[in-house]
Formats: sequence, structure tokens, C-alpha cells
Amino acid sequence: MFNVTETIPNDYGILSLLQIIVLQYFEHLHSTCFIKQSADDDLLGNLIVPYPSFWLTFDEANEFLFLNSIEAGCQSFVLTETVALNFLEIFESIHDQAIHRFPNKYVIVLVHPASNASIINRLVDHKTLRDIPRFLILFPSEVDRIDLITKKFVSGENDRDIIILDSYIPSRGSFVHKRHLFPDKLQNLEGQLLRLAIFNYSPYTVWREVYASRNSNAFYNGTTGIYVDGTEIQLFLEFCAKFNCTLEISLEEEDEWGEIFDNRTGNGIIGAVVERRADIGLGALYSWHHENLYLTLSKPISRTGVTCITPKPQLLSSWMTPLLPFSLNLWIAVLTTFVVMSIFLMLMEFLIQNVLLEQNRPLDICTSFMTIGCIFILQTVNLTVNRSTFVTQRIIMASLLFVGLMIGNIYSGGLSSLMTLPRYEQPINTVQDLADSNMHWASTHDAWTFSILMATQPTIVKLLHNFEKHPKEVLHRSAMHQAFSFGIERLPYGHFAVGDYIDKEIAHKYHFMIEDIYFEHCVAMSSKTWPMMEHLDALILVIFQSGIQRYWEQKVISSYEDGEVQLAISTSRHRESPGPITLQPSHLLGAFLMLAIGLVGGGVVFLFELLYVNWDNRWNNQQES
Repeated sequence: MFNVTETIPNDYGILSLLQIIVLQYFEHLHSTCFIKQSADDDLLGNLIVPYPSFWLTFDEANEFLFLNSIEAGCQSFVLTETVALNFLEIFESIHDQAIHRFPNKYVIVLVHPASNASIINRLVDHKTLRDIPRFLILFPSEVDRIDLITKKFVSGENDRDIIILDSYIPSRGSFVHKRHLFPDKLQNLEGQLLRLAIFNYSPYTVWREVYASRNSNAFYNGTTGIYVDGTEIQLFLEFCAKFNCTLEISLEEEDEWGEIFDNRTGNGIIGAVVERRADIGLGALYSWHHENLYLTLSKPISRTGVTCITPKPQLLSSWMTPLLPFSLNLWIAVLTTFVVMSIFLMLMEFLIQNVLLEQNRPLDICTSFMTIGCIFILQTVNLTVNRSTFVTQRIIMASLLFVGLMIGNIYSGGLSSLMTLPRYEQPINTVQDLADSNMHWASTHDAWTFSILMATQPTIVKLLHNFEKHPKEVLHRSAMHQAFSFGIERLPYGHFAVGDYIDKEIAHKYHFMIEDIYFEHCVAMSSKTWPMMEHLDALILVIFQSGIQRYWEQKVISSYEDGEVQLAISTSRHRESPGPITLQPSHLLGAFLMLAIGLVGGGVVFLFELLYVNWDNRWNNQQES
């Protein structure tokens, strides 16, 4: 260190150097924060900043003020030596709370000439610098020399990798080497580990253990014993090839996608990222609102549509054959017409006999209903119109016969088609069908519903209520009995992401809905201060426009998915028609069932009639005696 003398300016040349840096490198930034202690010399008092800026005193400001300055757009920070370490301690937590995200912020630390060089070592050793590649220390190392010091972004094992970028000579107002003071340290990561949180979810992320290091392409637990693949893994293999990094895998098989709690802890993929146990989370992560409050989302990697496979419609039972020619609404209309016509005929006969003919006959309910029933089934009836001279009666009976003819022939035609062509249950094709069927849909994690948690549409709200989460073993057993519908993803290039609890035997029992419940964009998630997000976004856009993702999807599906399952699902809606079929005894099951009901019902009523007559005779005998 050098001794401070009276010939040295009060700011030791730092003010003029800082003025140059602000004008040259901060021009494109939204605003700059200047932070010092209240006891510090007014070193920055005469600094002229032609851009928006905030001036904060660390010991007087609270967390709320720092958060507000970040929300207001602080993309660079100028710190005095006395506040630097304390600011680095809160850098991550403050930015984690912020809504606005400005990656790769600039941090400049002003070191006092009288300070010991150990402060530089303490600064460059701070763990927060892993998220701040644009870090610069202004250190007056001599009377007329200010060294501009940074740290190598990829730290070595045996030293702190301190780099003196350049030196500034205050007396001449110039730099010794005229180098860029904030070089891009991220272009070559020199094999640095990129921590990736995943679980086995084909075709997005696939992993398997390998026993030869030459077959491994990633680290796991500090050793090269894992091989990773998948449509999204391929993106990060390309990323590491471009920026010279190495993948380190964090497996989250138990909690899968996981969740984030209010205290900024969590489990699964997103929990590993929010707790900074991983740099990036990957594996069909969608643009979820809640997770966006805690993490940074990349540009969309791909589009996916979430739909369901539902049980295929089964052949309707043969006993229903007599009921199938008409729909439920039509049956209600026919029965209503039958009752109304019977009552009308009964009243008409009563009025003619008792009012016009004055014969004083009682209401004949049975004859009226039997007459209309015979008309409906195209049987002969004994028409009283033949014995009457009233034109009104003829007109009414003609209309009844016409209606009966139409209904009877329509029913006969529908029944004829049912006897030759099979009829199936109503299929579940749309979101509305799935909600109306009240069939529950299931998967292994609640993440399938994260995207629709804030929905207000009654149909979607009902689907949320009908969703169930179960382990894979339970889902497999339920699928064998077609107890649930199951969530699948419709991939962008014609394939499906299907859980491994759906095997080829089960796949043939299901078909996919023609509508998506919702669609989403798959993204990667990182902490809000991860410095590589801009580079990742740029690579995502390049890969997306290249079209290579179509090849990746085809390659991963053919390598890791069951081709029969994919084929069964993709062709599940193409049911081959058996054509006309030979009549079987089962086709008459409904008629035989109706006959059996009639015989049993008639027999039971006959027994009651016998008992009634027997009881009535005894009662009369007792009264006579």
C-alpha cells in the first residue's frame, strides 16, 4: 500500500475514472444505484450522472428501499468498500423478491487507498460473484495509478483467479492497455459445471446409468456415471458444446416437478432451483404464474397440448336394443304424446257417449290407452268411428292414426339399423364431454393442473375438482380397469408424452380426446440472478427456427418410447367398422327381457287378484251370515 500524502486529490482520481466508466458503459442501462455508508467520505458527491440514478445510504436504508430501487430499474450498482460485502450478502435475496428481472447486472466497488489488500481477496471470494460476471474493483494501488480488478468467472482450484483488466493513470486521464472493462466472461466457461435438475420424463428428459465413463455425458454425485438424453436435454447438450460447460445432474425422481412454498423452499425440480441446489430446472415445465413469481423463465422451448386418453366407448348391452332407436328426449316426447292422446281419446269418447248420445257410460281408461298403444305399434284397433256419424270423431281418429303411423315406422326403421350395425356408448371427445361424464382424470403430480388453477370457467373448475394424484403403481392398476382418464401431452410433431404406467395392453383400451384441455409453452427455469439466461434464450431461438427439434423428437421417441403405445394412441380414433353383422340371439335379448317382465308382472298381479277375490268372497259371506 502507499501512504496518503497531501499532493493526492481527495478522490485519488477515482471520481474521474468512475465518470468515464458511467458514460461509456452505463449509457444503455435503465438506471444506476450508488450505495455508501453514512460515515463514508463524500467521495461520490461531485459525480455527474446524466442518466437516472438512485443514491442510497446502506445503514439508513432498509430492505424495502433496496427492493424498490431494483423494481425501479437498477441495472448497475456502484458501492463503496464499506458496504460492498454487506450488499453482496443480500444481493440474491433482494433480487429473489423482485418482480422485474434485469440479468447480468454491473457491480463496481470503490476501494479506499488506505485499505489493506485483503479486502480484495474477501470480495472475490464471495459466493455471490458466481451470479455477477460483470464485477469490477477500482483499487488505487499507487499514487498515480488505479488498478481495475475483476475475477475470472470460472474459478481455479489453487488461486482466486484475480485479473487486473487495466490500469488508469489519473494524471494523464488515460488507460494503460485500453481494454474493455466488462468483457464477456461467459463465452468460454472452461468446463464449469452446469447443475441441471431433472427426472425421467420421456421424451423431454431421459437418463440412465452407465458403467463406462466414455458412455457418460454428464456428472452425477461427482462421478461420470450417467447418460442423459431427451428433446430438452439436447438443447443443453448444445448449450454446453457452445459455451464449454459440463452438465451435472440433480435427479428429482421422488417429487418430480415439485412445488415452491411461501418461505422460498421447495422440493422436486422447481424446489431445487429456488433453493439454488441447481442452476436450471428442466422437464416439461410450463409458464406457470406462481413459479414465475420466484424464478426466471426462459424463452419458450416448445409448445405442448395437454389432453386426456379416455376409455374407448363399449358396445351397448343387447337388453337396451328396444330403447336405442329413440334418444332420451325423443322417448320423453313419445311417451308424453302417448299419454296426451290417450287422455284426449278417453275424454272425447266420454263426451260423445254421455253428452251427445246420452247413454250414461263411465270413463273407459283401459280401452283408450290400449287403442293408442295399438296405433303406436301399428296394430289393428276396433274403431268406434265405424258406429258413429260424428265428423269430429273421424277427424280426430285420422290424426291419431297418422301420428301413430309416423312414430311406429320411425321406430321400426331405427330398430332395423340397430339389428345390423353395432351401437356404442357416447364417446368422450371434448373437454365438455369429460366434465359432463364426471369421470375423474389422474396423473402422478398436481403439476398437470398448475396452468388452470386460476381458471373461472365452470367446465375447467369441474375438471380441477375431478383431478386425482396417485403413484404410478395405482395408476397402472386403475388403467387396467379403465377407472380413470389419464393426462397426456400432444407434442408439436405428432407424438405423445405418455406416462410409463400406460403399456401397450392398456393403450388399446383408450383413445385420445380431439380437444386439448389447455396448451402451454415449455420453458427452462432458473434463479432470478443466473447470468447465462440471455445466452440460453438466444440459443433457444436459433434452435427453434432451425427446425431440428422435429428430428430430436423423432429420435428420442424411437429410442426410448414403446412404438406400439404411440401407434395405439395415434390411431385410437380410427375404429374399423365391422359392417353388417349376422343376427344373433343376443339381439332379441331386450325383447325377451320385456316379455319376461310382462309375464312376471302379469303373474304377480294375477296372484294379487286371486287373493283379493278370495278375501272379498270371505268378507261377503261373513256379512251375509
